[in-house]
Amino acid sequence: MTAAGVVLPATVFVLLAMTLLVSALCVRAVSTRVALSAAATGVFGLVLVRIAALDPLLAGGWFQFAVQSTIFSLGIAVLMLAAFISALVSLRARFRRRDSLALIPSVDLVERSEDTRTARLRRLLRGEHDKAVTANEMHRYLEMATANSQITIYLQNTRLQYLWIVNPRMNLGSGNVLGLTDEDLIPPDMQPLVIGHKMRAIKTGTKQTFELELPDGADSAWFRVDVVPIREDGEDVTGIVCAAIDITRAKRLDMMRTDLSRRLAETLQRFNLALRSEKISVFSQDLTMRYTWANADETLVGSLIGRTDEDVLLPSDLGPIAKLKRGAIESKRPQSGEIGVGEGGDRRWYDLHVEPNIRTDGQVTGITCASIDITDRKRNEEHMRLVMRELTHRTKNLLAVVIAIARQTSANATDTEAFVTALIGRLRALSAAQDLIVADDWAGVAVDDLVNVLLRQSVASGNARVKVDGPRLIISPEAAQNFGLAIHELITNAVNYGSLSSPTGLLSVSWTVRPDENGEEEISLHWSEEKGPAAKEPDRRGFGMMVIERSLARALKAKVTLDFAPDGLCAEIRMPTAGLLPQTRGDQEKLAQVN
Repeated sequence: MTAAGVVLPATVFVLLAMTLLVSALCVRAVSTRVALSAAATGVFGLVLVRIAALDPLLAGGWFQFAVQSTIFSLGIAVLMLAAFISALVSLRARFRRRDSLALIPSVDLVERSEDTRTARLRRLLRGEHDKAVTANEMHRYLEMATANSQITIYLQNTRLQYLWIVNPRMNLGSGNVLGLTDEDLIPPDMQPLVIGHKMRAIKTGTKQTFELELPDGADSAWFRVDVVPIREDGEDVTGIVCAAIDITRAKRLDMMRTDLSRRLAETLQRFNLALRSEKISVFSQDLTMRYTWANADETLVGSLIGRTDEDVLLPSDLGPIAKLKRGAIESKRPQSGEIGVGEGGDRRWYDLHVEPNIRTDGQVTGITCASIDITDRKRNEEHMRLVMRELTHRTKNLLAVVIAIARQTSANATDTEAFVTALIGRLRALSAAQDLIVADDWAGVAVDDLVNVLLRQSVASGNARVKVDGPRLIISPEAAQNFGLAIHELITNAVNYGSLSSPTGLLSVSWTVRPDENGEEEISLHWSEEKGPAAKEPDRRGFGMMVIERSLARALKAKVTLDFAPDGLCAEIRMPTAGLLPQTRGDQEKLAQVN
């Protein structure tokens, strides 16, 4: 290949590059028309060069190369000159337009600026569209998430107008809510609560939470409302977002729980009152016999909680109680028994029932016990036993007295009728004395009661001719029985032969307590009959006189003085109190402790 064959293509490529460079500079600095002119001129020069290079007549030799180079240089010069002239013409025209149009940009710049703004506006619109699509999608997802829930979410401005709401409640739709305010939707009595919290959130910029009760048909619905203020770029609050959670079910459950708790407390109060009134104690213990619960805080030994049986029971009482409780734990079956707690007069009795506490897996975790105070019952049982022993003893004595009365009456009776009459009267007197003895539980008989009862068997109650006077004095059952028989004989004698046999006769019975010659206390009873038949001492001593004179002297160590005066019988009976007052024998002492 010749040097011309190498230089010519290189020159062509350089010329093309310079042409394109001039065209680009013209587009950048001047105008599109100038650039097109430069480009056309460069292409024309290239065509001329290419034609010259292909001419076969000019091929070969240095002459051809010189001619070809000259043509090429001229082409370049023409190209550069055309481009330079085009640039000058365009610049001149441009400055003229600026002067005349007050610097109005060129059409190309305006078009490019408009294109740029259009593209930017399109990008903005596309971004807003994407945001709207995203917001709609989020709104749809939020509606789907809250459709079956108990949550309502809504947006309000500072005037509390509803701008947006998801999952509205209370049979409301978005179309019924948007644009309205709380004053349009909330009942008037609820408005201060709702509006107050929302306005506080707007003014203070802090979250507010409150509970609201709204009517829902015949019932009410409860909501917990959380109010969150909206701020933009740290500026003032522009609105609020609220979440209303339906807590009706929880509220009703809470009210039911409160009502059940109240009713349970009332039931427990009645239960404890019933237990206390019936002297019943209920308590629980674990496997170590430590008390874990009791229906009463305080007992006779103080509080039980946290203590064991060893802490509250005497060692002598612990054995039977521990046996019952351990038996229930080991056998897993209830156990019952009567136990005694305490000593002496303070000893109390309980009916103890023990139930094991068994889990579902069969393990015993402790015991629950119910103890019923049966002290009164035990004392009553003891009292009955004492009474039965006393009754047996006294019945035997009474039968012996009856037999003696019957024998002595028959021995002194003149005929059967007299015997029957005398025996019935004496047995009635004995019966009256026994009634008084039993009425006072064998504790003793009052002298005035005994005298009055015996008088009423023969004299009408309230008879003005009979006067009874004396202090309240209690004598023993044994003394009452013997003393009553003696009073009966005196009354019988007065009715049959003495002052009470006469319509004008008077009877006075009185007694006092005074010291005797030795300074010992004695009871002195004075029997005085007046205005009746003259008393006459009998020729022989019958059973009545024997009872008055001998029985009293033997049984009560009495001293009896009889005076058969013309105006009526007078008798004085002096008895030491040591033989009359109730004596504390073994059973009587136990009976006194029980009472």
